[in-house]
Amino acid sequence: MNDRIRILAVDDEENSLENIRLAVKSMGYEIICVNTAEEAISLLLNEKFNLAIVDLKLPASSGLEVIEKTRISKTLLKYLLITGYSEEESILKAIKLGVEDILKKPYDESELYSTVNKILKNQQTELENIKLKERLEKENQILSSQLSQETGVDQVDLMVGESNDFLLILENAKKAASVPVNILISGESGTGKELLANYIYRNGVRNNKPFVPVNCPALSASLFESELFGYTKGSYTGAGNSQAGLFEIADKGILFLDEITEIPIELQAKLLRSVENRTVKRLGSTEEIRIDVQIISTTNRNIHDAIEYNLFRSDLFHRLSNVELHLPPLRERMCDFELLLEHFIKKFSKKFKTSPKKLSDKELKILKQYDWPGNIRQLSNFAQKWVLFPNSGTPIELLLDFSKINSVNGKYKYHFHDLNMTELEDAKKWLVQKVLNSYGGNKTKTAEHLGLSYQGLLKMLKNYGIGK
Repeated sequence: MNDRIRILAVDDEENSLENIRLAVKSMGYEIICVNTAEEAISLLLNEKFNLAIVDLKLPASSGLEVIEKTRISKTLLKYLLITGYSEEESILKAIKLGVEDILKKPYDESELYSTVNKILKNQQTELENIKLKERLEKENQILSSQLSQETGVDQVDLMVGESNDFLLILENAKKAASVPVNILISGESGTGKELLANYIYRNGVRNNKPFVPVNCPALSASLFESELFGYTKGSYTGAGNSQAGLFEIADKGILFLDEITEIPIELQAKLLRSVENRTVKRLGSTEEIRIDVQIISTTNRNIHDAIEYNLFRSDLFHRLSNVELHLPPLRERMCDFELLLEHFIKKFSKKFKTSPKKLSDKELKILKQYDWPGNIRQLSNFAQKWVLFPNSGTPIELLLDFSKINSVNGKYKYHFHDLNMTELEDAKKWLVQKVLNSYGGNKTKTAEHLGLSYQGLLKMLKNYGIGK
């Protein structure tokens, strides 16, 4: 426990006060002792204390007055009431005022010791939770800002669509938000799973409670366990203080597990126990802490395949998927494509105060013939680039940006389909020129990167009139 903890004791009986002073000193805490309510109130209002040990009966006043006059402005201050009387009315009032515990005289030193330490331990947990919530709020603000700035995708974008299938997804999401059940959202990267999770949160019964995100792929097994479940002081090397886990921080709110199939299999049993029992156990502790948490999870993988290959527990899957929602890839939402593209172009035109060149019917057709492996996020990026750099090339050239092309075994994977011969040849010529330039004209590396033989590349360069 922190050696800077300060305790105030107020009692008009000198012997009792001295016993408290000696006991608290033996615990290693700083203590100040006074005899009157007036002195106690003045000190508590003007100085910082962790705990006030207050006797119920004081000269010309009572311990209840001390608590009443100091508890509002000192929200983290804890109170321990000591009384030698069995006054039920006063004790009930003390409980309503929020005292942590009540000791009845006579008590022995061990009772005082265990009660004080229990109160201070709870206070430490409360302080840790406040700090962690503040940290998470800042991180959420940063992540939301980055998501909007880097991808141009925000909550409003999720609502764009008029196909029956898409509207049904939103309707089911809203229904799921009305009850505190665990929800699993599946879909490829870039389809808007995190946005849908936020949509459920904002429209749900817990929208005024914490929303705590966990980026599962970013956490190692050991870090995942300590972050999610918390730990006690000394439970592992570097654990200088106890810390609440994200489960505790999300109490009464929502825990958002992003990409759950990345959770190490050896930790899934512990996660399952917490979900089933609604309790968590910090690392290094045997204490079960009650939690009330709704879990929203996402995955960009086929979770049933993960279960089949023993990468994910089927029992955990069933606990986390009371409701399943699937966001289709953009290539399966072509009836919404023009609406989405128009939305993004208008959005970025307004943001950057510019008027982009109009897409021709031919260019729009080409965009629809693209597979959009990055889904809505990629479409947003394309629209932003189209608005900002109107002279940067045709839609094919923008989509075949060398730095963005997916590569499989070192060879390029094309995502266009149903292009006519002229469109296909234009795309191939542009790509070959782009790769050749990136390697400073080195034909051997260019051929290797494109998956061509050296002679095949020379023939292609000749046909396209490149390098004359």
